Amino acid sequence: MAVSVQPIPLRLYKSEPSSAPHLEYRPDVDGLRAIAVLAVIVFHAFPGSLPGGFVGVDVFFVISGFLISGIILRGLSRGRFSVLEFYGRRIKRIFPALIVMLAGVWILGRAMLLADEFQRLGKHVYSGAGFMFNLTLYMDTKPYFGAITSPLIHLWSLGVEEQFYLFWPLFLLATWKLGKKQFGVMVTIAVVSFILNVAAVSSNPLAAFYLPWNRLWELALGGVLAYSQLSKAEQLDGSDAEFSARKSSLAKLLNPSARGFIGVLLILASCAVINERRAFPGWWALGPCLGAFLLISAGPQSWINRHLLSQRFMVFIGLISYPLYLWHWPLLSFAHTADWRGFTPVIKIAAVAASFVLATLTYKYVERPIRSSPKVLRLAAPLFATMLVCFCVGYMTFKKNIPARTLSADITKFVQAAKEPDPYPKKEGFLNIGSGSRSTLYIGDSTVAQYYGRISKVQKEHPDSHKAVFAWQAGCAPDPELSLINAGGCQKLIQSAVEYAKDPKVDTVVIGFCWYAYFVGLIQPDRVGEAGPLVPATDRALNNIKSMIAGFVNQGKRVYIVLQLPVDGGFPPRQMIRRTVFGSGFRVDSRPAERASIVRAVGPFASKLIQIANDTGAQVIDPMNSLCNEKDCSPVTPGGDPIYHDSWHLRSAYIRDHIDYLDATILDPSEKSGAGL
Repeated sequence: MAVSVQPIPLRLYKSEPSSAPHLEYRPDVDGLRAIAVLAVIVFHAFPGSLPGGFVGVDVFFVISGFLISGIILRGLSRGRFSVLEFYGRRIKRIFPALIVMLAGVWILGRAMLLADEFQRLGKHVYSGAGFMFNLTLYMDTKPYFGAITSPLIHLWSLGVEEQFYLFWPLFLLATWKLGKKQFGVMVTIAVVSFILNVAAVSSNPLAAFYLPWNRLWELALGGVLAYSQLSKAEQLDGSDAEFSARKSSLAKLLNPSARGFIGVLLILASCAVINERRAFPGWWALGPCLGAFLLISAGPQSWINRHLLSQRFMVFIGLISYPLYLWHWPLLSFAHTADWRGFTPVIKIAAVAASFVLATLTYKYVERPIRSSPKVLRLAAPLFATMLVCFCVGYMTFKKNIPARTLSADITKFVQAAKEPDPYPKKEGFLNIGSGSRSTLYIGDSTVAQYYGRISKVQKEHPDSHKAVFAWQAGCAPDPELSLINAGGCQKLIQSAVEYAKDPKVDTVVIGFCWYAYFVGLIQPDRVGEAGPLVPATDRALNNIKSMIAGFVNQGKRVYIVLQLPVDGGFPPRQMIRRTVFGSGFRVDSRPAERASIVRAVGPFASKLIQIANDTGAQVIDPMNSLCNEKDCSPVTPGGDPIYHDSWHLRSAYIRDHIDYLDATILDPSEKSGAGL
């Protein structure tokens, strides 16, 4: 999240120049901030309505680079730039609202979060207070089945900005004596950073998104614009001059109004066209960044800037955009955590409205009084000390020196179920179990590997059972394009498994994947189990499966297809815990899911898998027949113990003691087969 850096007028709606000498106030830039923050808020609250709204952060980066560079370059040209005063002003601008928000989130987290969640919040509090949250997310985020969720996850962008603030003034100061060559160095830095970003977006998407050098080009782009708008006289002799869009070389290409129209169209198109499936930032980030570049360069007198961005309503939202960004996500996050089933559009709108109220109060009573004070270093010191207290409280929370709320026994067993080790093996690839003369090969992802404990138990009970070979990889899909991670490794694994199956000792092949995650693609915890259209690559993946099965059958193998495990947003143990700040704070909601609704969600691809089995002579194993009755699928045992470990896997002990639908796959056909066939 970019932060406002220029002085703001004392009269909230008055678009008048600031009294501060270092930068002329531009109300249209606050209006551009309004577009950026509203795009982010709409995306967070209603992602389907604005799939690319997250590009508002990229717009903020360009704005921030422009304004910060302008402040520094003006000070350098007049011989009055002080690094210490610059950092003092940044502290005055950024710390007050952030301190208030961090304190509020910590208090709410203490009331609403489970022990491990509260511990993680502590880590995020000290990471946010230390402006390194982007680095924390890069190191902690798991690409398999989604990223970390946190009421402070939005602070990653503030980390990128603060790291820029530490580096950029020193860079401009060090290169100031280069004269006009400084501009070339700035352009070079922006180009190199963009190239690094494009290279990383495919090889290491998390690095491309979170690491500062891959985002530097967006901020540097604003710096290039700021430099280009300095007059030649100011660059040479330090005479007093103002930023002017008319002095920009862009005026030779497009008039200001045309640049404004193109800029706003680029931003709006980016919000509509870009989505989370795009390789972002990469080339796609050029749209919102160039849009912001053009809008700022158009100047305050261009048509869009004057008639849209400078409107009082837009300026007001721009003025409160920083605290609004800080508050909106924690409120949405806590509302969702409290009751994800009740996270309705009305609740989302209420959370957003509350964030506007808190942002206005924070701006009026915290930000503005501190920012308007001429005491820079005298205020910066206590603000820095207070932020250090936030850092220490977060660290103590992370280290469990500050305990979370006490849980009752019925809540504790659900928490423990979620914290159990994963039911599948730690090592991916080929796993051999048993020593029978014949072998059963299991091909798939972690949802088939989770059964290895049960298979081992059956082997011990039946000495004449088959040897079991698991060829598996987490997130591996039957089509490389659909794999969640390491698509190349997945493709090699399946090819190796097909070759391994040619061994005459392998007389049975079992194929199982988390079909729903790949073919429907709704992997957010509270959306799991919803019906949705099949992703475009589904048919190709199914054709691959059909060809593979036909080859096995032609080799004389027994082949089984394991259908989708019943899935629903309310099945993971943690999802069954409701939160509130009142009373005991937690209660269990273990309602079953209607079998008919699960059938609707998995039916479009399950019917195709069944047809493949019919066409090739394979057999189908449907876990739903074992885990559901005719009406419902329950996430708990009759005794109230959770069955699931997470959205996609059952608990190890439950699999070992109760799941028998794969038993027949390692037994001779003459022996009693398991249920669910």
